[in-house]
Amino acid sequence: MKPLEGITVVELSTYIAAPSCGRILATQGARVIKVESPRGDVERTFGPTLFAPATDEENPIYDTLNGGKEALMLDLKKPRDMEIFYEILAKADVFLSNNRPQALKKMGLDYDSLESRYPGLIYAVLLGYGEKGPKTNYPGFDAIAMFATGGFIQDMMVDSDQAYPVYLPMGFGDLICGTILSGAIGTALYAREKSGKGDYVSLSLYGAAMWLFSVMSTGTQFGYQWPRGRYQGGPMGVPYKTKDNRWILPVVNEYERYWKDFCLAVGAEEIMEDPRFCTKQATFDPKNREDCIRYFETCFAGKNADEILPKLVDADIIASELGHFKDNHSSEQALVNGYMSPITYPNGDAVTLAVPPVKMGCMDMPAAQQARPIGADNEAIFKEFGIDV
Repeated sequence: MKPLEGITVVELSTYIAAPSCGRILATQGARVIKVESPRGDVERTFGPTLFAPATDEENPIYDTLNGGKEALMLDLKKPRDMEIFYEILAKADVFLSNNRPQALKKMGLDYDSLESRYPGLIYAVLLGYGEKGPKTNYPGFDAIAMFATGGFIQDMMVDSDQAYPVYLPMGFGDLICGTILSGAIGTALYAREKSGKGDYVSLSLYGAAMWLFSVMSTGTQFGYQWPRGRYQGGPMGVPYKTKDNRWILPVVNEYERYWKDFCLAVGAEEIMEDPRFCTKQATFDPKNREDCIRYFETCFAGKNADEILPKLVDADIIASELGHFKDNHSSEQALVNGYMSPITYPNGDAVTLAVPPVKMGCMDMPAAQQARPIGADNEAIFKEFGIDV
């Protein structure tokens, strides 16, 4: 038995962040009823942006976020459809939405309006910037509310006159927020078991950014610099290009403990005892740090990645070759752990989709699932809930 079996979630959301939360809850056993307007979730049409199909028969981008949900179509601008929505919500455990506060209030779906009507309901909302302040009702995607406003895009620029702000991976912050929110909903459901009362759960893209970037932003209050140039990083913490044009990134936090092993692994024995480099304190000097990184650059440039990386791993040094998005779907590590799941569509196309990567003793890794067409479950849901239309 999956942990959330018996829990019903009514999801009124679009795009990526909140739907990804619903997807996670569905993989853990919750019944998720996704409510869409007649035009459907905009994300249904998004496939071609990533060169992917977007039809009822094959829609892999949408399926990644919405597989395993029931599809209910309602026009909430119509009084009767709103009545139907309330009837279904009365039997739900969780209401999940990413609509802006003013829009929810206009529909009568704000927390104050629903709290007394459904006292056991967990009301979960994903916002752009939070419940207060001048940006409360601003629209927000992760690129704007998280990464642009939170500092990531500007502070990831490199030290070059030709530098420009980094182009973000699509949905990266949204999926982080969906994951955080799913955990908070689980906590609220657990609390309800003890109190018998529902609760209000909110998360904003901007608030998540403050948490995600907290280590860096705290450091800046004491002089830690962002943006950072290549030669401002620690010598054992920047990417290095190898002879065969691959990149290896080591990450060493215990400098003195791993210094000699690192030097041996990359062929830098000559500087192993050099007082300018062999202690972390010495590399706080900008010239020493740059000289050390430049020396390591020559070491990596003289060897292929397959020569260096195994030696770093054997020395228990955390390191990896820099990968590409295009390799994820065929990664042996991802496939053997079930992080990527193959799916074959009715037209015969075979695709590999990422799934929520949580495994529990009571459930296996989830499988990729095809999302339902708009309104595909209207008749069945109306019949089950005794709704006349």
